[in-house]
Amino acid sequence: MTEPVAHLCFTLAAPYGAWGAASQSSATTAWKATELAPSRSALTGLLGAALGLERAHLGRLSEALRFAVRTGIRPTRDPQPDYHTISRAHRPEGREHWSRFEELRPALAGGHQEGALLSRREYWSLGLWTVAVASLDPVGVPLDRLAQALRTPRWPLYAGRKACTLGLPPDPEVRTGPGPLSVLLEYGWPWQRKPGLDRPLFLLRRAVEAAEAVQTLAVDEDYPGAPVADAATGALRALRRRDRLDPLPLPGGRIYQRFQERTELVATLPRPAATTGGAA
Repeated sequence: MTEPVAHLCFTLAAPYGAWGAASQSSATTAWKATELAPSRSALTGLLGAALGLERAHLGRLSEALRFAVRTGIRPTRDPQPDYHTISRAHRPEGREHWSRFEELRPALAGGHQEGALLSRREYWSLGLWTVAVASLDPVGVPLDRLAQALRTPRWPLYAGRKACTLGLPPDPEVRTGPGPLSVLLEYGWPWQRKPGLDRPLFLLRRAVEAAEAVQTLAVDEDYPGAPVADAATGALRALRRRDRLDPLPLPGGRIYQRFQERTELVATLPRPAATTGGAA
């Protein structure tokens, strides 16, 4: 029998957002694509922002945590990407630190007229997920500390990009259970956890009810108690995603954002006739 494991559960909802995806760019154009499901790096960054961690310290946090994500509403991709023009920057010679203004000074002074860089950024609308987090280092990265940080975040929380604020508070709760599937089903949706929100979130609840006839659970393959293929979960699909944070410190205090591949297991869950809610 599987030993009970502590899991941090929280709600992730946003009316508009973008989860970073590998994109093809050129010397003159930047293409910022988005996934339709939260990436591991985005979830790590969200918790890092709640804790007030600089990017250089996110690698240790990423190594300690494992994630599982239950999809309630799969967002719709915005058909018209956002369009930007960005002035080309030139690094001042012989300097270890510099400002954005100093990068742009030659162009502002009339020199280096090379034209602007073009940037197109994808977004999605209306997404709802619940997330379970397990810590492989419960002493160094305790789940109760993460829960408190989500309740009173040090820095603002957003859905992938700073312009995309969350639509609901995370409502974190540490639960004990054999695996992420059982604790997320018990944790429930916001209107199940707080019956007083049933009326204000009526349209959101209807959207979940009108969603696909099945729900999905995406989980790190080494998450404690990760589901296996059986009658309850059906077939498991193994996906490779290049979204595990591995930041590389550079001279001068800069950070090169590296991402490593990982295996994610995706289970297709038949929607139950009635879902048990979480705590009131």
